[in-house]
Amino acid sequence: MVRWLGIGIGALTVTVAGMFWIGSAPAAATTPLPLLVPQGTAFAILGYDCGGIAEHAYATGFDTSIDPAAGYPTGDVFLTTTCSAGGKGGHEFTVSAWTSDTWDLTGALLSHSVLSGAPTVDPNLSATDPPTGNQLYNTTNFGCTSQTGTVPRACLQLAPTFTPRPRVTGISSTQGPATGGTSVTLSGDAFSAATKVYFGTTPAPSFTVNGDTSITAVSPVDASGVSPHTTDVTVVSAGGGSFTSSSDRFTAYGRPSISKVSPNRGPLGGGYYVTVTGKNFVGTSGVNDGDTPTAFQVIDNSTLSVYIVPGDTPGDQIGITVTSPGGTSPATAADQFSYNPPARVALSPLKGLPRAAIRATGAHFVSGERVTVAYLTGLSAPYPPSVTICAATTTTSGAFVCHGKIPRKARAGALGLHSIEATGSKGDLAGTTFNLR
Repeated sequence: MVRWLGIGIGALTVTVAGMFWIGSAPAAATTPLPLLVPQGTAFAILGYDCGGIAEHAYATGFDTSIDPAAGYPTGDVFLTTTCSAGGKGGHEFTVSAWTSDTWDLTGALLSHSVLSGAPTVDPNLSATDPPTGNQLYNTTNFGCTSQTGTVPRACLQLAPTFTPRPRVTGISSTQGPATGGTSVTLSGDAFSAATKVYFGTTPAPSFTVNGDTSITAVSPVDASGVSPHTTDVTVVSAGGGSFTSSSDRFTAYGRPSISKVSPNRGPLGGGYYVTVTGKNFVGTSGVNDGDTPTAFQVIDNSTLSVYIVPGDTPGDQIGITVTSPGGTSPATAADQFSYNPPARVALSPLKGLPRAAIRATGAHFVSGERVTVAYLTGLSAPYPPSVTICAATTTTSGAFVCHGKIPRKARAGALGLHSIEATGSKGDLAGTTFNLR
């Protein structure tokens, strides 16, 4: 049983299996590089790897659209693996596909696509890239690998004086403080001849070439004054500078700072949000009320909404701190928050007849909350259990004053003490009593 991945590949595979030839290699100058599809990529394409995936690679030419100064080798690769179906009889099936591929000038696969059918290939292709003198060959006796034989190979031989352009494919840490000093490891290829590493246009203060595929560099100070500020990290050698991509980006963050907390005082029980203003808040990873981590929302780069946790003792003062990749905000008088004594309400007068005029005063409520003062009647339905006396919005200091009247006789309830409740829209609650006579 034979099963094929792709269209019109089966018949061609028989032909390919019979294509055995010997090409000619150039005079040895540099070590030839085999152009192959990595086995992991081949497995992702076929979906099978039964004891290894065989490759027949055919170079097709140079692509100068990526870098006009140095063509990138291209080719078509035939991938195939034969598997056992298992069970009685031990039937085998073959899975295969053609891919169109581009490699960089170190022989690393740059891109690939699966073809819908079999391409036309030239098993004896020999091509030279005019700007560089680099050469491409299809051969079975080239020395791209440690062995020769009948399996076609696509080979790249660099000119003796040619240096490949570096390529950055990854970065170990993508963010750090604008003050610099973050160690990042770049992955890619053609790093051996690196002479500079840049973060944007600023050179790294130091870097170490770990090998042809790895460089460790230290981020410089970011003097842009912008936070966050994203730049491309590039590597430069005699072959040129690496092309930028989304894989090489590093973002520098300025240290956050707080200029105001509003309101800067509130009830001891916490459970409400305050507005924190300052700068460099985008990228915030944590906010503390004193030593306690708390919930927050980044509104914009200069505004946070911060949840206030319950305090321990009235009059306690805590500092709010903001942490981001740029560091932790410095402690200043502007980041302080104080816990008020418990909210309270007072009446004047404290006793009187139904319909008596009342003045209610409150203190230590949350700034800007709406407070409703209610008289509890003690009555059952159909009479209301409470009647609003008055309502007011607190000042920035958490105080309020409002005026109203005790309910008329039919709704005032029995003579004696009645509870008065002052309820704030942000959760505050205070109480006192009125003596109905």
